[in-house]
Amino acid sequence: DYIIKPFKVVLDAGSGVAGIVAPLLFAVVLAASLDGTYTGTLSCPAFPGQTPLRTQIKVTVTDRTATYELVAPGTATEPDITAYEGGTGTVSPSGDIVLTGGCRGGFSCATEYRGNLSRTPIHLQGSQRWWFRSGDRERPCEGDLTRAKS
Repeated sequence: DYIIKPFKVVLDAGSGVAGIVAPLLFAVVLAASLDGTYTGTLSCPAFPGQTPLRTQIKVTVTDRTATYELVAPGTATEPDITAYEGGTGTVSPSGDIVLTGGCRGGFSCATEYRGNLSRTPIHLQGSQRWWFRSGDRERPCEGDLTRAKS
């Protein structure tokens, strides 16, 4: 891992190319500074007959590509059943992150979460769509992330 320490960038605008070069330079610097691991808690309301979901989420960003994973523990009535969720996403030069994924471990779900890694606090919002024998259900989810210290 690389640690980017604070630094100053000086751009000579006298030649007129600063308007072209500066946005590209700052986008590269910001994108590189977003690389790292982010952890937090994701919360979703309960489906009928279940408890609300509140679980840890881990997001890893490298070169504007993101991966995420979380474990949804079993319910009070089915404690031995665990769902694993994970996926991938992208990070824009301005820090916007979009994650899409799904479930493993005998469950079917599709997920999407969005946020911005350059803001404080880092807030994710999204949804989970689950397929049950009784039909499919969707619920909103949200959570906050913090960047892990290197």
